[in-house]
Amino acid sequence: MRFAPMRFYGMSLRHNPEKLSISGREQVKEYRYPCCDADSMSLGTELRHIAGEGEFCGADCLAQYQALEKLQTRSQKAKLVLPHMQPMYAYLKELDLTAKPLDQVLSYRFLFVEAQSPRPEVHGTECYLTASESESLWDIAYVYHVPIERLTALNPQIPYIDDLSEGERVRIC
Repeated sequence: MRFAPMRFYGMSLRHNPEKLSISGREQVKEYRYPCCDADSMSLGTELRHIAGEGEFCGADCLAQYQALEKLQTRSQKAKLVLPHMQPMYAYLKELDLTAKPLDQVLSYRFLFVEAQSPRPEVHGTECYLTASESESLWDIAYVYHVPIERLTALNPQIPYIDDLSEGERVRIC
């Protein structure tokens, strides 16, 4: 199945992914009491792991792979945009070639690990952040767990929720 292109750190992976799996678990602590009932308590959700396989196509397929490899060596979290999902911040943990380039096609595997979102700057009782490149109010709503309706109410100066300028200040609380 072909998915929509994936983006990481501003790099668009045009023909990717071919396969995609996203895993995450709820951490639950179970308590067993002698001669009594058992109980459990949620400790929160583990960070998600996004694994998959993809291909780079074209005469520049090796250069495309090397550009992604360079992003991995930075060891920085960045925005990951996946097909049919809200964007998240993640690290590119693993990147492996699975076959030699053939006829301008290079196959590879990847593993991203979700990162905690960055914290907004706080001024008194109001919280602001600065929009980064290609970010939207939808992205911010997801990352900071703020309903999109609340963000649009707090930011009437933003006419289009899908179009933020890099460096634009956004109020989130």
